[in-house]
Amino acid sequence: MNHLSLLTAALFIPLCQLHALEIPPGGTDVRGPASLEASASATAGKVEAPAVGKRISITQPDASRAYAAQFTAPLAEGAAKNERVLAIIKARVVGGSESGEVLAKLQLRAAPYTSFGSSIGLGIHREWTEQPVVFVADADVPAGKAAVVLLCGHKQQSIEVESIRVFRYPTTTDLGVFPRPTLIKRSYPGREPDAPWRKAALERIEQHRKADLSLTVKDVNGSPLTGTAVKLRLRRHAFGFGSAVVARRFSSDSEDDRRYREIIERLFSIVVFENDLKDGNWSPDFDEARKTRRNEELDHAFAWLSERHIPVRGHYLMQVATPFNLHDVKDSQIIRERTLASVKERLAFVQDRVIEWDVINHPIAWNGADMLNKRPGLEQLDREIFTLARSMTRLPFFINEDQVFRPGPQHDDTLAYIEALNAAGFTVAGLGNQAHFHESYLPSPEHLLAVTDQFAKVVPHQSITEYDIVTTEDEELAADYTRDVLIAVFSHPAYTSFLIWGFWEGSHWKPEAASWNKDWSIRKRGEVLEEWIGRRWSTEVTLKTDASGHVKWRGFPGWYEVQPEGHKAMLARPEITP
Repeated sequence: MNHLSLLTAALFIPLCQLHALEIPPGGTDVRGPASLEASASATAGKVEAPAVGKRISITQPDASRAYAAQFTAPLAEGAAKNERVLAIIKARVVGGSESGEVLAKLQLRAAPYTSFGSSIGLGIHREWTEQPVVFVADADVPAGKAAVVLLCGHKQQSIEVESIRVFRYPTTTDLGVFPRPTLIKRSYPGREPDAPWRKAALERIEQHRKADLSLTVKDVNGSPLTGTAVKLRLRRHAFGFGSAVVARRFSSDSEDDRRYREIIERLFSIVVFENDLKDGNWSPDFDEARKTRRNEELDHAFAWLSERHIPVRGHYLMQVATPFNLHDVKDSQIIRERTLASVKERLAFVQDRVIEWDVINHPIAWNGADMLNKRPGLEQLDREIFTLARSMTRLPFFINEDQVFRPGPQHDDTLAYIEALNAAGFTVAGLGNQAHFHESYLPSPEHLLAVTDQFAKVVPHQSITEYDIVTTEDEELAADYTRDVLIAVFSHPAYTSFLIWGFWEGSHWKPEAASWNKDWSIRKRGEVLEEWIGRRWSTEVTLKTDASGHVKWRGFPGWYEVQPEGHKAMLARPEITP
């Protein structure tokens, strides 16, 4: 070998090592012999076969349809819940782009494309680079049916992937031992501090969410207190700021559950039971002990909330996307009978202890969902449920769906679904917009308001029913987006409530999206809730009653703590004066 060759080799080896990752010991290769796959819809772009690996070139990007083009690495083996799955992705961007990006997922290869952990945005460079991504499986991953998938249809780019290696690690493996990827730093339109939309929204809140209020202050004997200084402080908004909650946490004496209830009582003005009123918690197979425990927990929770003037949303009566408890039931008649019986039982138990119902949940659902209304004999089951429920209660009925803010079927078909129900005489009182966000698609607040305007033409009310946001190590982005969604929603008169889908990491379907950590330290997104709901949108005044014991002021409607000087404090709900 000559000196030039030696020099070239000396330079080449360190350069390669810059992009080679050290794989932690203890992993099991789960890829198997299946080769790397690539696919793209005809409208998104094209798949090519370079000298090494696969290439996808996106010619018509769609920010709402990243899945329209994807690389797929099938897995031969599965993984148990909480095991770590490390994927090593060797890729580069080619063509005119200086950088690219993919959204990495661990999911089923076929419908319903269930994900087994958070999606993670990865930056792709011009040089061949190995990018690591670690998934913590949030459920058992079935062998031979899952894959690591890289979605890339959301951006105009040309990406080559040479290989995707995948390793499984035990649940005890410290996440800190894994190499870290180059993450995408994301934002959204309208985030800037002086954004015009926000100024206008805050002005609407001052104008439309506040009201002229009045109250007659009385002593314990019911006599008006005249000429008395009274301190009034908003304790609970009339508007529904709230969260999904778990019924059993209202009757437990544990320290965690005490803190859980303290946040609910202090901050929220509405709640929804996360799973307690769903069909799956009312199985006919439950023994009497389990049914009794369930009912007692719910009774206790309802009573606790009622004492504190915290209303409850009913979630849900029927889900069209086949719920987990019916996955293994193939007989349509059995599904129909079980669903009708369950709805009757739940409505009879709950009665008027909720203020509204999500009568139909996920009528459109996600791409690849197994839908009950596609099964013979169940095509009209949702309308049967609507009719049955209306015969038992006059409460308002909402249609609850996700991704309504994202252009595509869940937006378009949900609108058409509601219009069809209304045309058929099934009056829909409101849209429940689940609003689960991921950093890969964060529409501007102005877009959220425009979609709200569109649905306001077909329903009188709207609610954000299950808000959360998942980001990859960017809590500041999560906090800012939470703040701006909160402002946009509260500023629009169509909305009656805004609920997050859980608030504590110790009791959350996506722990990374919680507002409080497991040790109860607060995250930035939780600070947003405290700042805006608890402080900025609050009213506190000290007034003197007139000769009739009246006081008048302008503030946010709701329940007030009334503290007359020299008398015991009480809770009261002032009247809104024209």
